[in-house]
Amino acid sequence: MKALKIILIILLLVVVLIGGGLYYLFSNLDSLVASGIEKAGSEVTQTEVKVDKVHLELRKGRGEIYGLSIANPPGYTSANVFKFDEVALQIEPTSVTQPVIVLNEVLIDGASLTAEHNGGASTNIQEITNNVRSRFSGGGKPEPEPADSGKELRFMVEKLAFTNISMAVISPQFKDRTVTLNDIKRSNLGSREQGLTAQELAQAIVQPLIDNAKNRLEDELKSRAREEAGKALEKNLSDSDKENLDKVKSLFKSE
Repeated sequence: MKALKIILIILLLVVVLIGGGLYYLFSNLDSLVASGIEKAGSEVTQTEVKVDKVHLELRKGRGEIYGLSIANPPGYTSANVFKFDEVALQIEPTSVTQPVIVLNEVLIDGASLTAEHNGGASTNIQEITNNVRSRFSGGGKPEPEPADSGKELRFMVEKLAFTNISMAVISPQFKDRTVTLNDIKRSNLGSREQGLTAQELAQAIVQPLIDNAKNRLEDELKSRAREEAGKALEKNLSDSDKENLDKVKSLFKSE
């Protein structure tokens, strides 16, 4: 009987410890996820990534990330290169206990970017691009994790969408201007069998936005340069030359 009591006490203690551990895990899950995003994002972009708040409801299969920002590299005036006020997640509840956590949808609406040209040969968007590429060496694969790092969580995203993206363009040569970017949609980032590490997922989400912003910035700067060159040219033209130039421009205007 005494032995049975000891066994029951041990079992009860184990249950209490497990229950306490699970309570701690789930009561602190939001902050743990926020810390994970900041760590993985900072490693990928090599700049500071911050998250204001994370709210997860695993039973309902949804979550939100608030105030996600990616800091500018050194040498630029603005604080952030990317800022997302809210990221909405649709999570497959049954996958949270599996080796690969499945995110059915990641929706980022109203992302704001600041593309800055410091007057040199580079921009902050290009520097972030270089940082991401240098982090993923060997054909896009990250450096292997240490052997004692434990089993790493892996993720799969079925649908990714960026909508209503705005980008402020800052350059010492031109007036500041805000432009819009095309919506971005991607599908099947990773797989249910293999998934992506947190760093790989961060890269897969951020890279399309970087590429979109980089291309739009290059087009904007080229367009501004042509505008300024045209203004300078017209300023030095005679009245008759300006009249002839206006006639040529009219040929390219849509009906």
